[in-house]
Amino acid sequence: MNLPWTPRGGVDLAGLQPGALDASAGPLLGLTDSGTPAILGPGRGHTLLVAWPGLGATSALRTLAAQYARRGTHVDILDVARQHAWARRQERVHLYEDAGSVHRHLYQLAHQVRAERTGRPRAVLVESDQTINALLRFRHYPVPGGTGLDALTTVLAGGLQCGIRVVMACRAVPTPIGHVARDLFSTRLLAAPTPRTWHLAGAQGAAVPDEPYRPGRMHLVSGGGHRAVQLLQLTELQAAHLATTHAPTTGMPLRRRPRLRVCPLPAATAPAANTFQTPRMQGDVR
Repeated sequence: MNLPWTPRGGVDLAGLQPGALDASAGPLLGLTDSGTPAILGPGRGHTLLVAWPGLGATSALRTLAAQYARRGTHVDILDVARQHAWARRQERVHLYEDAGSVHRHLYQLAHQVRAERTGRPRAVLVESDQTINALLRFRHYPVPGGTGLDALTTVLAGGLQCGIRVVMACRAVPTPIGHVARDLFSTRLLAAPTPRTWHLAGAQGAAVPDEPYRPGRMHLVSGGGHRAVQLLQLTELQAAHLATTHAPTTGMPLRRRPRLRVCPLPAATAPAANTFQTPRMQGDVR
């Protein structure tokens, strides 16, 4: 899927040939600057998205959730911020919108992981810092002093062997897992990363990318390298429709190469310095 231009705007479904989303081994993330598709295949492991508000993390989760559901994967969205109303009546997408239900579900998944029980393929999508903060405050986990985040860490550590894949979005790498972010997440998507974010989750030995804030544009870090990707962005209606349809069980060769339209988007303004406080931890780079 090579394009004669460099994608610098939003990538949407317009012009995408039927079957294009089903022709790869995993969900389509978007396009690189050379027009090559970036695929979240089975070998990618867990995924971490780090983006300032407004740079496309919620849209990315919505797009991945719809594609996973279309492929027959059961999808859990943990969303205390309630950003995914489109998923409330989906058969293959289960939405958890309060701290108690999020915690109970993660405890069940952690118990499955500790028992080494393999279940049906499952994608667990964690939306925003509000959900993560709720897990940090919720202390019904049956370990002295434990929090709901401990259950999530258990799922991250052993979930892949049980068929569970996690995609977590946040505006900064959570302090409790910052020192093991690269070990827990083999795929990281970083939007205009700060030095701290790059230090914890970027490509080791590479300089911090220097480019303006642009919605939907992230740096895909995996396997020791990194490349810029303009993410595919589905609307709520598109996601709801995709999640209710089924991918064909037998793939038919495409007569034409799938084509993605790129819509120019303006560069976003950097958030004000006092928008939020990034937690400081040992080893931070400022």
